[in-house]
Amino acid sequence: MIEFPTTEGEVVAIEALIRLPKLEPGHRFRLEQAAYNAVKMTPQYGKRDISRILAPGYRFRIDQLADTLRIGLTVEPKDLGSGLSVLSSVLTEPTFLPDAIKVESMPAISPWLKAIRSFDLVPMEVDQGLLQDIWKYVIRPEAITVGVRGPIPAGRATQLWHERERFWQEYLPNKTVSGRSPKLRLDIGNPPILLFSSQVSVLEPLDIMAATLLSGGKDTILWKVCRESLTMSYQQDAFLIPTSSGWEFKIAIATDKRILEEDAVNQLKSKLLTSVDQLSEADLSHAKGLLTGFFELGQPGIPIRIGNTQLTGGDANEMLFRDLYLAAKSSPPFSSSSWLAGSSLADAKKRLRSIIENSSVSFR
Repeated sequence: MIEFPTTEGEVVAIEALIRLPKLEPGHRFRLEQAAYNAVKMTPQYGKRDISRILAPGYRFRIDQLADTLRIGLTVEPKDLGSGLSVLSSVLTEPTFLPDAIKVESMPAISPWLKAIRSFDLVPMEVDQGLLQDIWKYVIRPEAITVGVRGPIPAGRATQLWHERERFWQEYLPNKTVSGRSPKLRLDIGNPPILLFSSQVSVLEPLDIMAATLLSGGKDTILWKVCRESLTMSYQQDAFLIPTSSGWEFKIAIATDKRILEEDAVNQLKSKLLTSVDQLSEADLSHAKGLLTGFFELGQPGIPIRIGNTQLTGGDANEMLFRDLYLAAKSSPPFSSSSWLAGSSLADAKKRLRSIIENSSVSFR
């Protein structure tokens, strides 16, 4: 339990981060379905009970990342104890009523979501027992970190969570998970998405600068190369996503079948490198202005993707999850001035060239 008492605010944010064991694509699919269905009902709390405990206008957030399952809920200060009780109940005994299980799938109109994920899903059979099986395999007491932020007395959340210890002593997680995952099949999608991917061990300010120079709106590298030079009409972006071992720098380009040819990929790579060499101090100044907007003013568009989380803005749960997650990944919090530390044009060019030249190429 990590507490962040505040002197202001009208709601209390509660976030649980569960470190994931190694999962095959089929088991990730089952975990995804379990996450959709986990908060519908538990033996202690019906759907109406859960809705009544949540602060008005808020909902549960459950999100599967490469290395973590996130569960978040928002309550009024008077309902802190009830909120922690609901969280504990959802973690240890979701009902997964057979009649309520609804398998969700990624809409065909959202192929871009495949580029943002750092893990793959392969459909497997889903029923009540199978969802309980994967859930109890993932939810292990030693893998859970709970954070609470809001206008509450220091130590209160820890005290209330410890009152659930008896409940947790009766909980037995699964040591294994059932079912053999089907083999992953390449799905290029429509339109196909070309990915340049580079591994990043620890997220650093220079990585954020590089991504902003690549895709921070018009007049950036991807716009000039893909839109203007190669007349691609689809989406292009550069961002960092978490992986089970650190981070991954991705350059994602939605295009057409032409780009699947090796010569076309090499031509694109060459044009990207040429544009890197042509970067000016004005480009660097523009990127630093965008970074100031991200970190100091809460403007959207920051080139980090942590699941469905909006990393900038005033939502209490999003900020709490962001800070907990970055701390778990050994990255500085967004309030740190290090994110706005100056980097030279030469440093930025060197980092970009390394990212592009050492990228693995794949398609989604």
